[in-house]
Amino acid sequence: MMPRQTPVVLNSAPWDPLILWMTARRALDSNVSFRLHLHEDCRGKMNASAALVQRLATSQQPVYGVNTGFGDFAERAIPQASIEELQVNLIRSHACGIGEEVPRDLVMAMWLLRLRMLTRGYSGVRCETVEALMAMLEAGILAYIPSRGSVGASGDLHPSAHATLAALGEGECTMPTPDGRRFERLSAAEALQRAGLKPLRLGAKEGLALINGTTYSTALAVKVWFEGCKLLRLADAVAAMTMEAIGGAGSILDDRVLALHHVETDMVGSRLASWLEGSTRLHAARESGRFIQAPYSLRCVPQVHGAVLCELEQCYKVLKQEIGCVSDNPLVFADDGEILSCGNFHAIYVARVSDRLASAMANLATISERRVNLLMDDRITGLPKFLVRDGGLNSGLMMLQTTAAALVSEIKSYCMPSCVDSIPTNCHRKDHVSMAPGAGMKALQIVTGLRQVLAVEAFCAGQATDLVGATMPPRLATLHSRIRKVVPFIEADCYMAPYLKALDYAIEGDTLLPTEDLDRLQASSETCRAAATTGVVECRRRPGASGHTSLMGHCPCGASYLGRTS
Repeated sequence: MMPRQTPVVLNSAPWDPLILWMTARRALDSNVSFRLHLHEDCRGKMNASAALVQRLATSQQPVYGVNTGFGDFAERAIPQASIEELQVNLIRSHACGIGEEVPRDLVMAMWLLRLRMLTRGYSGVRCETVEALMAMLEAGILAYIPSRGSVGASGDLHPSAHATLAALGEGECTMPTPDGRRFERLSAAEALQRAGLKPLRLGAKEGLALINGTTYSTALAVKVWFEGCKLLRLADAVAAMTMEAIGGAGSILDDRVLALHHVETDMVGSRLASWLEGSTRLHAARESGRFIQAPYSLRCVPQVHGAVLCELEQCYKVLKQEIGCVSDNPLVFADDGEILSCGNFHAIYVARVSDRLASAMANLATISERRVNLLMDDRITGLPKFLVRDGGLNSGLMMLQTTAAALVSEIKSYCMPSCVDSIPTNCHRKDHVSMAPGAGMKALQIVTGLRQVLAVEAFCAGQATDLVGATMPPRLATLHSRIRKVVPFIEADCYMAPYLKALDYAIEGDTLLPTEDLDRLQASSETCRAAATTGVVECRRRPGASGHTSLMGHCPCGASYLGRTS
């Protein structure tokens, strides 16, 4: 079986969070190989900065991380004969994480971020070192990295040290089997030998350059952002299905109303209207007298989901800047002949991104659970209580709302911002830290919980629309058919956990939403490595107007098109 190749060019062009993540997640496929190319424009700056480091390493001038110790040993001079040993010792001593294994997609994202930073030419790393790392990645060798232990200042030291340790031929790693059918765990020494590679030998400052920076924190935040974009799309869809079942949209999607609020509110309203186009039940609940005004969990979907969209847009901008940053320390300015200590390694920007996204995803979960609760209430829906015909004998979907409530309670407990905490380390040398990795890991737990809550709502909304019995709008009918592929209509009480699990898997595997809601997200990374593809989108607020948009481009009306899927 011939492996599918993924080309990656390391250059100075802007990298996009979407492109980064869509590339990195291919490391989960054992039949995908990466082909990395170092652009010639990078070599000059890299060679110049490496030459300056080497020159200073042989001088008597103390330069942090070059001929001195690290952290609270910064004032200890290191003899020239021990400079390579100093760098190797740094990697070994800092590879001391604990906890579950970091998945391969995150490890690959870390390396893509690291290599991009090194090729900027401010780290003093030799071209041959970068090329050796590229060869390791092309062989599919990714280190075993424990997830816990980084505080996100001085960079993500332990995760990056574990990642680098494999390049030295130490520790454990995973790599594809020769037939490309699976991954296997083996020692890094054996993996390098199998790939025909030699262990990396570190030059002056290179060990430090390979572990300083925000690569782990940023990879986590980018993954949270990406999953958040997808789950917001799903949240819009299942909310529309709940509205269709209850008949509770009323006037909340009126263009005149939406145009008077935030642009993102209008955008979500447009998405909901698209799902409900062709509905005969939008005003049914109001006209029947069940309620004059819909409950907030229906009436305020454009506003609540719109606020989440706004957070995703703002976080995208921060992540794109972070990907382009040089977060090493110290930094090498070859043109000026100086190496300067700094604090660019502090991961506070991405810590705040993860914390912001965590609370935004929690908002999606809490309002989804409330919609599930509405679906259970026959006084509001006009449908059988707990969405089962023979209630009493059957409990129906009663406990699915309890499951959602439990998930939401857990999600709320993860929402304390990590970035407001700081525990000094290294004898108070590192006296203010970002806690960005913790923020990212908590946010990913919230993403998982949100996905499961939305699975519950999709389960219940699908049941409710069947009980209504009316012809569904075309797009919702497609979504409903996909739900029915994994979850049958529940006529009588049965063992439902396997169905809920299957629905969760379908969401995780991107097979629940109709193709048109995800294919452009995929296509933007397939067709261009430097930036997202562009396209023309008709503007809803200005009929007849078209906006030339990129991934986060803007229409003439000011609306942005997150993920190019509007």
